[in-house]
Amino acid sequence: MQWFFIFTFKILLLKTQFTMEDYKSRSDIPPEGIDTAYGHLYPLPKLSMQILFVVVSFLTAILLGLTISIIPGDLSELAKGVIYFIYLLVFILGYSSWVSLLGMLAFSSIKIPMMKMIFRYFVHKEKPVSVEEILPSREKMTELLVRAQKSARIFFILSWPIGIVGGIVSLFMNTSINSLIFFVIILITAVIFGYVLFYFGRRGYLPFPEE
Repeated sequence: MQWFFIFTFKILLLKTQFTMEDYKSRSDIPPEGIDTAYGHLYPLPKLSMQILFVVVSFLTAILLGLTISIIPGDLSELAKGVIYFIYLLVFILGYSSWVSLLGMLAFSSIKIPMMKMIFRYFVHKEKPVSVEEILPSREKMTELLVRAQKSARIFFILSWPIGIVGGIVSLFMNTSINSLIFFVIILITAVIFGYVLFYFGRRGYLPFPEE
């Protein structure tokens, strides 16, 4: 049992070191990125740039809500709040969904092998030869990074139903402009906003969660 706790501690320690080394290796990726078997891997920007992107994206959602709510010119406060909510939802729901996808990737690539090791130890008394049997290889980490960047398309995917539902809600608002035109404006701007988030997220501008 003592061996098990010592080995588990080494796994967690090496996992942290591996992750930090992987982040530090971003300087090894050229500015144009690297073509891999899993897709194009873009270099990760500095953490400060990633945080700045998140802040700017949030402020952009608010600015979009303000701009679009001004177009009709006679919306109620409740209607304006709904317009704001549409663009904030594209950003907030998109980011939370992206983080969830990363959690699923980490679970399948890191946590499941650890659980299998624990199961083999307690049931079959099998000790792994080395921690390399559990930790993902560098190639696997490259695949995870590419898949994480590609997962940013969730912003663009979610922007469509959010824009459509928001547009339908706008049909019931009392406005001075044509309701169908207002529907199209909301849908197009929501989808464009989702695509912009996807574009920069695909290029590594979304900060990875700590866990």
